[in-house]
Amino acid sequence: MLITTKGIILRYTKYRETSIIVNIYTEELGLNSFIVNGVRAAKGKNKIGYFEPLNLVELTAYHKPNRNIDRIGEIKTTYPLHRIRQDIYKSTISMFIAEVLNKCIVEQDKNLPLFIFLYNAILSLEEPKQNNSFHLQFMLKLTKYLGFGIHDHNTFVQQTNNPQFYDDQEASRILQRMIGGDLSDIPVMTSEQRSHILNDIVNYYYTKMEIPQFKSLEVLRTIFK
Repeated sequence: MLITTKGIILRYTKYRETSIIVNIYTEELGLNSFIVNGVRAAKGKNKIGYFEPLNLVELTAYHKPNRNIDRIGEIKTTYPLHRIRQDIYKSTISMFIAEVLNKCIVEQDKNLPLFIFLYNAILSLEEPKQNNSFHLQFMLKLTKYLGFGIHDHNTFVQQTNNPQFYDDQEASRILQRMIGGDLSDIPVMTSEQRSHILNDIVNYYYTKMEIPQFKSLEVLRTIFK
């Protein structure tokens, strides 16, 4: 069956001499793996740059429901992510977000609300405005789609390693605003507040999901300290 769908590139691995296998979260198929032949060849029709993590694409693929890997026929970028690729802060956030998605999204069925959330989140990160805490708000909102949503400030605080940190009125206000807000409503915070809240959110993920630790976390901390 030939299918055309929007997609979000999650990662790719090299396959044989000139091909790759790419994981894409798609609008129509959910999480799916595709083989792309010849993309690493000098004269390959599909360029490797199409497959950078978080790229927004539209693809036509040959899909069989009972097959583990489908084959891409055509692919094109729908929205170039120039700022994300060129800005050190945005690119670091995108690297971290890509790792979070690769480790946390395991459901392969179509999930349109999750796709829309991810697609709009990437567009939001690409916007000119800069907020160094975007990844915190993203992870808070993603929990809803992963099945362990953070909806209550007090419940979340009690599950952290240091709930006394939120006795500080400013830290508590920041967390409450983030939980109640959306991706465009991210309060300004100090590097210490950002680091502490990030640690608490990451540890919350670790307690809810059996996933390896995020390798890009240290890079993120170094860039934003």
